[in-house]
Amino acid sequence: MTVVVVPTPGLRDAESRRRVLDAAEVVLGAGPGTLRLGHEDNGRPLLSGLGEGVHVSLSHGRGVAALALTGLGPLGVDVEAERPVRAVALAERWFPAAEADWLKGREERMRVAAYFWLWTHKEAMGKAYGTGLDPEAFRRRAPVPARWPRDRRADAPLAPPPGEPGLSVSSPFLDDRVTLTVAVLGPDARGAPVDVHLASPL
Repeated sequence: MTVVVVPTPGLRDAESRRRVLDAAEVVLGAGPGTLRLGHEDNGRPLLSGLGEGVHVSLSHGRGVAALALTGLGPLGVDVEAERPVRAVALAERWFPAAEADWLKGREERMRVAAYFWLWTHKEAMGKAYGTGLDPEAFRRRAPVPARWPRDRRADAPLAPPPGEPGLSVSSPFLDDRVTLTVAVLGPDARGAPVDVHLASPL
């Protein structure tokens, strides 16, 4: 799996999309203007320019964008730049009680990062299933790190989250202020590496 991440401060979604596609063309060795994004009938992104069998997902987080590609199966990606949010109130509203309790147990200064850890997992899993952030997405359990702040592992391989044996997720470390999560459906995804490319410092 390949993930391309680019900073996009102040850009609209269309400009952000073009910037991340341009970066992906460089990473993949494709010619300029080769990659184009459309949508399938069900709303999933559809990438042309790389041939058949390439699954793709796109995320715009405020000031940062990510494009994920793989041949392993349907996937989802979510990237979020940290910003002030009412982490405890939002967790209590949207997440299972055990996850909200875990978040409340973190140091206050770490709760926003913990919130975005949970949120990006929900969104990436929902995108992989093709359902987005429906009510079921919020009930899916995110893997809670044994240590928090989490280990700075940029090479975190894909692994099944709790209760989702057909799905694999990974959240490679990018930056203290940015959280990235990818999710892939299918048995071939388990244990696969996630190759992250930063187009420039975040």
